[in-house]
Amino acid sequence: MIVITDSNIIFSALITPNGTVAQILKAKSRLHFFAPSYLFEEVNRHLAKIEELSPLNRRQLKAEIKAFKETITIIETKDIPKKYYLEAYEIVIDIDFDDIFFVALNRYTHYKIWTLDTQLRKGLEKKGYNICITTTEIKKSLYKK
Repeated sequence: MIVITDSNIIFSALITPNGTVAQILKAKSRLHFFAPSYLFEEVNRHLAKIEELSPLNRRQLKAEIKAFKETITIIETKDIPKKYYLEAYEIVIDIDFDDIFFVALNRYTHYKIWTLDTQLRKGLEKKGYNICITTTEIKKSLYKK
């Protein structure tokens, strides 16, 4: 299974390094993670706040981020065709504009977005877009035979 990793997934894994989300990201499994390059720009922009909330120090956080960069296949935002940004814009404009990169990547690849953002998920569902996957659903798929 391939999923698009939302920024809040990385935030959660860094703030709670022994939590479920971090364990899923670090597990050797059938899961493959994709994300727009914007993901790590956003992580870097919020690094000071993450450091305040995380039990990890800056060096440890940087090491975790480096490991996540090796785990996640990054799609450069410039490589996503403009038409998918236009679609994503119409979809997220009244939900959360910051999610345009993730929704554009979904429109381009058709992979579901793994997010902890309930507002995004519910807003998309209300518009008829079932394009998100929850941590619970991912856990179920990991243990499916």
